[in-house]
Amino acid sequence: MRAAPAIGFKVSLIARLLRTRFDARARAIGLTRAQWRMIATIAAQEGMSQRDLAARLEINSVTAGRILDRLVAAGCVERRADPEDRRANRVYLTPDAAPILTQLSALGREEERTTIRGLTDAEEAQLEDLLQRVIDNVQSAPAPDSDPHANGGSVD
Repeated sequence: MRAAPAIGFKVSLIARLLRTRFDARARAIGLTRAQWRMIATIAAQEGMSQRDLAARLEINSVTAGRILDRLVAAGCVERRADPEDRRANRVYLTPDAAPILTQLSALGREEERTTIRGLTDAEEAQLEDLLQRVIDNVQSAPAPDSDPHANGGSVD
């Protein structure tokens, strides 16, 4: 008898499927995954430094800089000098980004409706609660040991 895939595998699969669908739809409005993630991250907290953006997106600063360069050239993003650190810039959306954010939000809402199609309101609420509990469990768990050989562990 074959074991059912683990919860982590299913969550990962769902995330990949959602990203793939959203990426395809975002490409239709002219954005790469990297660009829409950057725009969404800046929108959530304007005024971050390039370094902070890179860390939040889990990419290196050079990659973040290239993405920002393209968005600046497209007129969606602007860099402003950091008044407290002359070596750094802060990143802000321009008014030209507003229609893009509107489209991204609409895409997100449509994809969410597709994702939860067939669930009752009670099931949707239960799913949200269960997912939040899983998130809380993972966030509150002790950090894994970064040395796989520590405490006699095996890397096999």
